Amino acid sequence: MEDILKTITEAEAKAAQIKEAALLRAQEITAEAEKRAVQLREYSETSLKAYRETELKKAVEKAQKDYDGEIAKEREKAVKYADGLLKNTDFYVNDIVRRISGGSR
Repeated sequence: MEDILKTITEAEAKAAQIKEAALLRAQEITAEAEKRAVQLREYSETSLKAYRETELKKAVEKAQKDYDGEIAKEREKAVKYADGLLKNTDFYVNDIVRRISGGSR
């Protein structure tokens, strides 16, 4: 009977040691996971900041390119419009100059 009690006591002591070792290992795993989570968060923040800056720069460049293109198109239209108006004014300008120079007729 003493052997059985001794075996049970030893088994309980061994179980307590196993449990304590498991708890220590769980704490180590948790600490490693927290450390890794911090590293991942820092990496993600840095990576996303760089991505955001790159995308913002691309968007600004595209917007400027689109703006410049639209300005060029509208400038061309304005030049054509102004040229058309100037062509049609030659007759009237010449008539006014002729009237001023030679008198009204």
